[in-house]
Amino acid sequence: MGRGGPRALRPRTGRRDFTRKVKPMDHGHILLQIGVGGRSSILTLIADASPFSKFILLVLLAQSVYTWAVLWNRLRLYERVRLRDAGFLTAWRKLPEGADSRLLADQHAGSVLARAALAGQRTLEQLPADKVPREARMELAHRAMDRAAADEVSMLEKHIGFLATTGSVAPFVGLLGTVWGVMVAFVDIGAQGSATLVVVAPGIAEALIATVAGLAAAIPAVIGYNHCLGRLRDFSDRGAQFSSEFVDRRLGAELR
Repeated sequence: MGRGGPRALRPRTGRRDFTRKVKPMDHGHILLQIGVGGRSSILTLIADASPFSKFILLVLLAQSVYTWAVLWNRLRLYERVRLRDAGFLTAWRKLPEGADSRLLADQHAGSVLARAALAGQRTLEQLPADKVPREARMELAHRAMDRAAADEVSMLEKHIGFLATTGSVAPFVGLLGTVWGVMVAFVDIGAQGSATLVVVAPGIAEALIATVAGLAAAIPAVIGYNHCLGRLRDFSDRGAQFSSEFVDRRLGAELR
């Protein structure tokens, strides 16, 4: 082996290793800075937003707060009505056929089935059996019970329309804020004659905040509206079934 052999295998110490200058990153410190900076920047963007953008955010905030208030109120009410319907139906089925159900209905105030039974009882009492045919009396009682149940369900449906309105309008309100933020960004570009990220970023971020606010108001409203419609449909179906059962029991008692 010649003299050049060992020297060829040796690493060149004259070339600097650039990796020695790279310091290890402190990931926890970086994430902490990003998180704190992100929160403060969002609050700063909202505080520094234009009056129109602040108005859009206030409208969406009001819609969101009222949406949650309606959901809280209606869901609690529906649960109470469901329990009272179940209690009334259980007690009513224990009564003899043809028995007076007015006292039982008064004991279960707020029940859709109780109101329907009370309407059917009153209709039968106002139609004498010796003057009105039996089939006509039962048909009129059935219709009266259906109307009473429909009226109760309509009362339970109060404020539900606001959820549908919020679910359909809030995204467009957020879109309005988005368009406004983009327009502000382009105005800043034209005023400063520069399209750098420093100029464009605030307006775009302001637009995205409005979009998020619109979706945050619309999504719970749509979900809550569909859930409430399902509960109302259950009340209507149970009212129709109970009307048929009530008429059948009274008709069977009169035929005996």
